[in-house]
Amino acid sequence: MTGRTEWLGAALLLLLGGLPTAAIGQTWTAPKPTDKVDGGVNWTTQVIYGKGVGVAPPYAVSPEHGRSLAITAGTVLARQELLAIARGVTIDSRTTVQNAMVASAVTEARVSGVIRGAQVVDVRDLGGGTVEVTVAIPATGEFADLLVPASPPRPSPSITPAPSPIPAPARPPTPSPALVYTGLVVDARGLGIKPAMAPKVLSEAGQELYGFSVVDRNWVIQQGMAGYSKDLPAAQAHERVADRPLTIKAMAATGANKTDVVIANSDAQLLLGSGQNLVFLEKARVMLVVD
Repeated sequence: MTGRTEWLGAALLLLLGGLPTAAIGQTWTAPKPTDKVDGGVNWTTQVIYGKGVGVAPPYAVSPEHGRSLAITAGTVLARQELLAIARGVTIDSRTTVQNAMVASAVTEARVSGVIRGAQVVDVRDLGGGTVEVTVAIPATGEFADLLVPASPPRPSPSITPAPSPIPAPARPPTPSPALVYTGLVVDARGLGIKPAMAPKVLSEAGQELYGFSVVDRNWVIQQGMAGYSKDLPAAQAHERVADRPLTIKAMAATGANKTDVVIANSDAQLLLGSGQNLVFLEKARVMLVVD
């Protein structure tokens, strides 16, 4: 009877803890070779995942019963690993999820709650009644909303007095229209960039070209501040920035966590030269190519 009680309790735990936080199970795919995967985080697809191995106990009454118990045990261990991985995620150039959880008991409780709701997205039979269970949560949505900093208020445009009328100069030739880009790809390979939930793009002078001074936080919560890839053509073809992304080579990594990228002032002028480019920056249509 003891074994049956333990099985029922474990099954109930799995049922209650298995309620989805997002539709990860419907979109889960194994990482591609070009995806940037770092310590259980796929920064290309914005998914955090953990794995655990479960073994069928000797008191199982059938192979099916044993596999069910093994999946339950593997799920518990996978969620424990997922929590450890989530704690190590870098938020920005100064902060990690661990820092945020230590600083706020409310944040710690809510992040732990998201982890408990992680879905089982893959079960692999290893033989002998042993299974490997993979659980996952999106790094976007509720998880991001708990951890991504609030956007600072944007400064109102200053109003300057109208100047005195001056004679109109000779009309210059009409310039050709500037190319309208659909996204930004920053090639930051070779710089030791560390992926983060809220990276920035800076000019050589330290001006924030891309960050919360520009982006709409709602887009960050929905799809992340930036996508990452290990392959330049894959980044340029990514739906996030397609089909005419502006590609810029980064000069350096900066910030305590080396999450932010520095680009040349000439490239900064190119990026901000057209107000139309600010539209895709506001919608977080940015990809970073890293090692």
